[in-house]
Amino acid sequence: MGSDLQPWIERYELAVAFAEAFKEELGEPRTLTILARAFEKLQIENGKALAESLGSNTLDAMAEDIRRRAAERDALEVLEVTDRYIATRITRCRAAEAFAALGAPDLCRLYCDSDYAYIEAYNPNMTMVRTKSLAAGDDCCNHIWVLKNGEEANNDD
Repeated sequence: MGSDLQPWIERYELAVAFAEAFKEELGEPRTLTILARAFEKLQIENGKALAESLGSNTLDAMAEDIRRRAAERDALEVLEVTDRYIATRITRCRAAEAFAALGAPDLCRLYCDSDYAYIEAYNPNMTMVRTKSLAAGDDCCNHIWVLKNGEEANNDD
């Protein structure tokens, strides 16, 4: 385990401990349902906060932000940007690594599933398509942020 992973492990350690305690008390299915809702609520707030911090909830604003982040991270690659979508590829996810190191890869998959709520909170006229996920054991995550059919490329609320 690299030292760059330790802060990520510390970030998720408490969540994993609570999840394990809840599984013991409530059972796994109920716990995972509750955690999925909690992750979605968190991501909804994060999506709204991104739109607010960018001063816009447009596809263009998101593309600019993703390009900025890709320039800072070697594991995030912008594959294509059009007036309808942004396609990215992520080849390393410290969250997935941290959850796996903590023995809870199932929690990371739940967290990743909340990405769909994130993008709709950022802009209700957008959705996400993902067919690969590092948390599921794939070689990368492929996020495609897409404007829903018939929507304009820029829809500031």
